[in-house]
Amino acid sequence: MPKNGYFVLSLFITYNVCASEQEKQPLQEIIWLQSHTAPFHIAKSERSPQGGLCDNLTEQLINNIPGVKHTRLAVPQARIHKYLAEGKNICLPCTLYKNHSNQMFKYSNPTAVYPPFSVITTKALKPILTKKYGNPIHLISLLTDQNYIYGQAATRRFSPNINTIINNRVLHINAPLNLKDQSQALTTQLNYGFLDYVIDYPFMINYFKQQNKFNNLVSIPIEENYNTVIQGAVSCAVNAPNNFAEQAINKINFALKNKILQSYEYQHTQYDWLNNGTNNFRQHYSDYVLNFNSHTTAAQASIVR
Repeated sequence: MPKNGYFVLSLFITYNVCASEQEKQPLQEIIWLQSHTAPFHIAKSERSPQGGLCDNLTEQLINNIPGVKHTRLAVPQARIHKYLAEGKNICLPCTLYKNHSNQMFKYSNPTAVYPPFSVITTKALKPILTKKYGNPIHLISLLTDQNYIYGQAATRRFSPNINTIINNRVLHINAPLNLKDQSQALTTQLNYGFLDYVIDYPFMINYFKQQNKFNNLVSIPIEENYNTVIQGAVSCAVNAPNNFAEQAINKINFALKNKILQSYEYQHTQYDWLNNGTNNFRQHYSDYVLNFNSHTTAAQASIVR
């Protein structure tokens, strides 16, 4: 073999050995990103001793994944994509489940079951909207009615079906940009009449009522996703180095299956937040979380926050 051939072969072998060694390096750190969005992430208080809907899950994952450095970092929603682009070792504790990884994330097994998205509006406007568009409300017809102002935060996404309807029907979205808590900003505008309706989870209203805020708001179920099940999951960055997503999700799934999902503390937190907005919450949690089977369970996919 010519000398150049030996040189190329040597480089090829060296590269593959280095790549193999890199893949075998154990996981060193998980950066847990969370957004400034209540009630998913909130400070602990007498009213919320467990913190937000996703805070208890994050704490239990940290406590049940030993030998790894855990860093919690609260960032604006828009900055999450910056960390993704930089290849950081990030995981998000609250995303919507998807049964296949994509270019951005690899997903854990389901961790939660959420109620379907609903239309959030005022008590005064609800009977007018339901008289025109039904209850459950026909979202496509509502979105095309330019007499009513729809609001959506710039980074907000929903389940694929709802996203498609919005993208195809809405001509203009009133969206506050670069705000710390976009959900509260939207509901504030809604409460004071700057917007007529938004789309969100019905349990958001329960949270604001607990805080003695926005008692004027009500929810209307949406016809196009009525009685659907939305599963939550943890997601980790695919483009982080050293096969990060695969290693992290393996550890996360192990902790979920063997410790967290069965624990009274975690189930109690989920029940407190989600029972009022979900029919048969305990049965859904059993079917779609505890007894999850990726081959038989329908999946909804998108970032929650």
